[in-house]
Amino acid sequence: MSKALTSKHFPKSVKSKIQDKSKTWFYLNIVLAVSLMAAGVGMLLWLGWQSADRQAASAPRGLIRVGQPAPDFSLPALNGETIRLNDLKGQVVLVNLWATWCPPCKAEMPVIDTFYQAQQQAGFTALMVNAQEDGATVQAFIKANGFGFPVLLDSQGELMNLYGVRGLPTTFIVDRNGLVRHIQSGAITEAELEAVVSPLLK
Repeated sequence: MSKALTSKHFPKSVKSKIQDKSKTWFYLNIVLAVSLMAAGVGMLLWLGWQSADRQAASAPRGLIRVGQPAPDFSLPALNGETIRLNDLKGQVVLVNLWATWCPPCKAEMPVIDTFYQAQQQAGFTALMVNAQEDGATVQAFIKANGFGFPVLLDSQGELMNLYGVRGLPTTFIVDRNGLVRHIQSGAITEAELEAVVSPLLK
């Protein structure tokens, strides 16, 4: 049986041509690999942009900005009434979204309640809107802490979506004309309430 020929049996001129072709194919493979990688990266970027576009298209349209009218809403209160924001024009209104499981919410609530009790006669009210919890849970929490401000129930998250709320607590201060004058993510302090609300009450 004859043995297979290997490169050592080839003449030098043939060896040289084979080596040149091998180098050419080597570089072509590198170029091809780089091109495929670039195409893959481009596809990933394109898919990322498409995903971002879809997310933006599905994002809530009711994002609130300072200086614009506060979107009207109606929600049930713990006492059985239905409270509508536009019915409170002429007052300075604090709209606060919170939950019983939220530590910074619980930390700020005594501050808001104290300010509400002190400034209620001056035309200030606080609408404490619970985010997506059942009425019994909210009622027990409010009763245990003895808070006196109005508490509303956003059980379906409609107000959160309307106002574009992404975290709790979030506070909106609305002036007597129904314009948003302050937006705050995170717990609000007594000093901040004084600085923002007190001038609006004058």
